[in-house]
Amino acid sequence: MERQGWAATGVIEVEPERVCDVFLSVREGAVGAGNALLLRALPGAGRLMRSASLWGGPREFALRYGAHPGGIVEEDAAAGYFAFQGGYKFRAEYRFSPHPAGTLLTYTAVNVAPGAHQSRAFVRFQFWLGGKLKVGLRGALKQIGRRFGCRAYPVS
Repeated sequence: MERQGWAATGVIEVEPERVCDVFLSVREGAVGAGNALLLRALPGAGRLMRSASLWGGPREFALRYGAHPGGIVEEDAAAGYFAFQGGYKFRAEYRFSPHPAGTLLTYTAVNVAPGAHQSRAFVRFQFWLGGKLKVGLRGALKQIGRRFGCRAYPVS
């Protein structure tokens, strides 16, 4: 089946190693304060992340909101990769790679709903809207730029 979704890119004017050291640090425990910071950049995740915690590791973690399951987090800092899959229809992937100005961030939102559900109007609208707003990319760039005191901006 064809992978449905969209991708966007941005530039962060700091070295990839520095970005990965901070934003790809993932371990068991509460989300925030140096743990899985990219989860806070996900569209609509703000309030949910206050009670979120991670279980498992070292590369794949179960995310829970208090007592409720919330999805899966994957991390590979050496490869510059972070992914979150929540529920059954949404997956966000962040890839950090070298760029002449510092770091290239490629953000991909993927429709992972089961085949019978991928064409439903609500699922398709969610991905159309996400593609237009590029919320996940802008949120991550804003957070990373603020953390390093550098320019971080979309390029596509």
